[in-house]
Amino acid sequence: MNDRGYSWPEALLVLLLTTVIFGTLLPFATKMAVDLANKKKVMLAARTAYQGAIIHSAYGTIFGVEEVEGTQFEWIIHGMSVCVTYTNLGEDIRLCYGS
Repeated sequence: MNDRGYSWPEALLVLLLTTVIFGTLLPFATKMAVDLANKKKVMLAARTAYQGAIIHSAYGTIFGVEEVEGTQFEWIIHGMSVCVTYTNLGEDIRLCYGS
C-alpha cells in the first residue's frame, strides 16, 4: 500500500482470494453438507428398519410409520426383509434390508 491507497497487485490478490473462497470453497462446503444430510437419512432409514423388525418379532405388526426430524419413514415387512420408504428432496426413496 502506498500513500494513495491500495496498489494494483494488492487489488488482484484480493480479487483472487475472493474468487477462490466463493467460487470453490463455498460450493464445496454446501455439497458436503447436502451429502451428509442424505447419508444421515439413509442411516435413519436403517434404524427404522431395525426397529420395525423388532416390533414385528415382538407384536406381529407388518407395517408402521416413524417420524424423525420432520421426515416420515414408513416401514413394511416383505417376507424376510424390511423395506423403508421416505421422501428426500422431493424424491421417494425405498430401501430394503434383509434377505
